[in-house]
Amino acid sequence: MTAPSLLPVFCLLFFLACKPQQAERPNFPIDQPDTSQTEIPGEDPVTPEDTMAFEDRLANYESKDRVFWQKPDLVVDRLGDLSTKVVADIGAGSGYFARRLAHKAKKVIAIDIDPKFISFMDSIKVVELPREIQEKFETRLAAFDDPRLNPGEADVVLIVNTYLYIQDRVAYMRRLKEGLAPGGKVVIIDFKKKRIPLNNPPQKVRLPLFQVEEELFDAGYTRVNSDDTSLDYQYIVVASQ
Repeated sequence: MTAPSLLPVFCLLFFLACKPQQAERPNFPIDQPDTSQTEIPGEDPVTPEDTMAFEDRLANYESKDRVFWQKPDLVVDRLGDLSTKVVADIGAGSGYFARRLAHKAKKVIAIDIDPKFISFMDSIKVVELPREIQEKFETRLAAFDDPRLNPGEADVVLIVNTYLYIQDRVAYMRRLKEGLAPGGKVVIIDFKKKRIPLNNPPQKVRLPLFQVEEELFDAGYTRVNSDDTSLDYQYIVVASQ
């Protein structure tokens, strides 16, 4: 039996082993109707109760429709030549981007605060990725306030659909700078705060582009460049020291 044929059986066994639990990070189903009652008093973090089972959250990350609006190949290409770079994917989830980046980068560190996603990525890489690519793929369990990067470890930090969930973002982004190598950059991709066909995350919890830019400047990043046109539903912000 070839490796690809083992994937459906493996994933089914993995799902059955996982009991639904409340996730540490809120996960809005990106292609389902908005049923959130989230309120945002001032600058308080977004912390709605998550009642989705792990397998449902995983299905949202791996939705077949995502490739059309997320345009992962475009995003990866925008990161430039990664053959000599270490890339940290913060909020990696199922490894949607990390698995793609592992084919391009010198090394990928897939970072998440949910142990179930860490376990899933550790398992799925063995089934999906060639051995030589597996060796470049590291997972790392982080905390809400600490990405757990070593000083100067990452050349590129990618944060996709995760920035708005970070608590005390300015302090977090300031700390994240310590993990950047000289000349390193942070790339943030998140949903535009405007009317788009996707209802989740709810428009009221999204961050306007100017706010992301201001928070990055407040965190000490001196160069911040934004792209509001390459992706239909999201903006891309690139920040460096």
